[in-house]
Amino acid sequence: MASFLIVDDNPLVRRALMCVLNRYGECRMAASASDAGRHIASGRDWDGFVIDVRLEDGSGLDVLATARRVYADTPAVVLSGNLDRMTVNRAAALNARFLCKPCGTEELAPFLSDVLARSTGDRIFAATERARHRWGLSPREAEIVEATLRGRARDEYVEATGMSVNTFKTHVRKLLEKADYQNLASLAIDLLNEQS
Repeated sequence: MASFLIVDDNPLVRRALMCVLNRYGECRMAASASDAGRHIASGRDWDGFVIDVRLEDGSGLDVLATARRVYADTPAVVLSGNLDRMTVNRAAALNARFLCKPCGTEELAPFLSDVLARSTGDRIFAATERARHRWGLSPREAEIVEATLRGRARDEYVEATGMSVNTFKTHVRKLLEKADYQNLASLAIDLLNEQS
């Protein structure tokens, strides 16, 4: 499972982000730049950073700059309530995505896709093949499983394939019936965890 560091001084925002990210891995939270610094210095192998720009005791961008000394390629997303050109440019220079708050699963999907691809590697292909054989999935159903494992949002998948939303829902319904699952997220997590 992936490990995330969430850095935000607002407890409500930290909790909301944790609710989203807990589906994909383990979360640690920091309420300040100094607290985040301790987590970064811990030597833990972080798979993703979610960092607010404004913190009580400093800048989230400075926290990310510190993290980049050790975790140069770890996926990161910088959050802000303001769309400021200098902040967006500095986030890009630090190899991070930028999102305006509030944001949810759909907005975080590209970041999550980066994290899952990094933390699971070839496991995604193996998990997709296992699902295809286990449940006799059609090529389209297997493609939907793979897209889910990679953290792609429904709208992104539908747009990329040119499929209608109703057709997508039909494929998902049949897939979930075959696999005996209630939703794609649970199916994906179980498939990835089988190899952990």
